[in-house]
Amino acid sequence: MAVTKIWRIKGRADKVISYASNIEKTSFSESDRQALADVIEYAANEDKTERRIFVSAINCSPAFAKDQFDTVKKRFRKEDGTVAFHAYQSFAPGEATPELAHEIGVALAKELWGDRFQVLIATHLNTGCLHNHMVINSISFKDGRRFHSTAASYRQLKETSDRLCLEHGLSIVEEPKGRGKSYNHYQMEAAGMPTRYNAAKKALDDAIERSCNMQELSANLRSMGYQFSFAPNRKYWTITLPGWKKPIRTYRLGEEYSREAIEQRVFNNGSEARTLRIREGYKNAPQYTLRRRVDKIMGRTGLEKLYLRYCYELGYLPKYRQNSSKVHSLLKDELLKCDMYSEEAKLLSREKITTREQLTVHRQKLEARIESLEEKRYELRLNAKRKVLEEEKSLCKGSIADISKELKELRHELKLVKDIEARSPAMEEKLKEIEKERIKEVQR
Repeated sequence: MAVTKIWRIKGRADKVISYASNIEKTSFSESDRQALADVIEYAANEDKTERRIFVSAINCSPAFAKDQFDTVKKRFRKEDGTVAFHAYQSFAPGEATPELAHEIGVALAKELWGDRFQVLIATHLNTGCLHNHMVINSISFKDGRRFHSTAASYRQLKETSDRLCLEHGLSIVEEPKGRGKSYNHYQMEAAGMPTRYNAAKKALDDAIERSCNMQELSANLRSMGYQFSFAPNRKYWTITLPGWKKPIRTYRLGEEYSREAIEQRVFNNGSEARTLRIREGYKNAPQYTLRRRVDKIMGRTGLEKLYLRYCYELGYLPKYRQNSSKVHSLLKDELLKCDMYSEEAKLLSREKITTREQLTVHRQKLEARIESLEEKRYELRLNAKRKVLEEEKSLCKGSIADISKELKELRHELKLVKDIEARSPAMEEKLKEIEKERIKEVQR
């Protein structure tokens, strides 16, 4: 089961080359021989006591790889930026021999990069699973062009690795697990807030609970505003939350949400499933305790008050308590955007923006400032290329870095302003609907 990765190296190439070709990791110790069944005969042979090292190189020498990498960079005057790329290929424990693992690693490097780049390949034997490290020079010895690691090139790396493993009778990863939780995702779950994934799980659980066949499941999800793809000929089923464009593969939600598990849960339901009432809104919604604080609502006007009131209705102002601890059903999907609304509310308070006219003026100022900085940065980049002295180049690069940092902040603020312009009318309508319903409840 070969696993592959690749990442860029900045700074010094000799460090990663030294790590990859470390004799302690690439050679047999006595315990290594005993642990690997395929080298028992070798370990038992008293005439073979030398240590075997699994290090090879393509278009360079293993002993002088770092110097030869540098020679190519100097030849094409490309000594800055990324110095090398580090690729990784790991095999399942006990599945490959060191010789076979190294052979596959060399074949992989030759096929993908051998015609244009220098590559060092080292097979490490010091862990429970054999793995190859491949260090690729960032500059081609053939044409001086840089190595580019993209999604397409990584896909080619994985596909080539899988093909070579299958050709040699080794297993491959059929269904990658994908990335783990993001830090933001982790923080939201720790605070007891809903995330895109657990919102999808709750919707599926509610819909499955009230369904006896797939047609009823589809109708129930559709009535809740969810999009989905449950076609029989699809390998993976997907579900998309209201207001979101990116679908979620259901099997990523857990074992109970795979295609087979969903069908089994639906077909196991009895006729009583149809009698269950559709639950509306969140009853007894929890109070979310988060670190962020926003200003008081009282005394505010216009857009600033609109955003603070909206955050209050979402339970995002810790100092205030919601009436009857309820989040209105119209706002339940908005809980996923609390961080963004809070950030936009702070922006309005900080800039003292209360009207849409003031918001438009602020947007125009941001756009003008961004355009001015982009022109200034462009001129500095041209000057940096013309400068001969390293001190002058260093000053230009420092100014470019400062401008890039400011541009990043301004662009983020511009994105928030445009989002306020787009969302605020809908937010006003929702708050009006909520107020109307509350008035009706009082009149009853």
